Amino acid sequence: MAERTHRVLATVLAVAALAAGGCSDQGKVHEAELTQLLTLLPGRYDNGAQVEADARAGAPAHEQVALVIAHVYTPRLGHHLYYAQEMAADNPLRVLSQKMYGFELDEKRGIVETVFEFAEPVRWRDGQLHPELFTSVVLEDVHAEGCQLLWKKLDATFVARHDPKACPDPGGAAAPPQATLAPGVLTVGDYKFRRSR
Repeated sequence: MAERTHRVLATVLAVAALAAGGCSDQGKVHEAELTQLLTLLPGRYDNGAQVEADARAGAPAHEQVALVIAHVYTPRLGHHLYYAQEMAADNPLRVLSQKMYGFELDEKRGIVETVFEFAEPVRWRDGQLHPELFTSVVLEDVHAEGCQLLWKKLDATFVARHDPKACPDPGGAAAPPQATLAPGVLTVGDYKFRRSR
């Protein structure tokens, strides 16, 4: 009887060790994917090609937008923070939006992004030129916008969708992703940006 109990206990421990190893392996995959996503993300983008395609197709034109995304050191918000500023492509003084993108790893959900809006956007304007400003950001300076995004890697592209349990998309599983990122290309909503440098 004792020998049988030892065998059962050994089997249970072996299965638990394999499961723990599987979780550890999955954690390493998520870490590697996060590193890859964060390497691809920063840069200057514009949607000029999309605007030209709209004009050729006779479709309603998207506004021509320039987007800059810069890594910033913001210790009070997390480790992986990025400042994003949208501007009119023909007038960089006309700022359309300013946000912070925060990324973290969740054991169960993988790569999670929180988009933050600024309480006083003018204070952080052109932050990509002065990244040292962001060391002073505190929680009161920002508030989370809407739902978090869950990023998954599909081949060479990263795809972001709302967490379906917290924020189901009206179109269900067939709804288009909120964002996609591939080398040199970023899509946010229906805006398609290409890296300009």
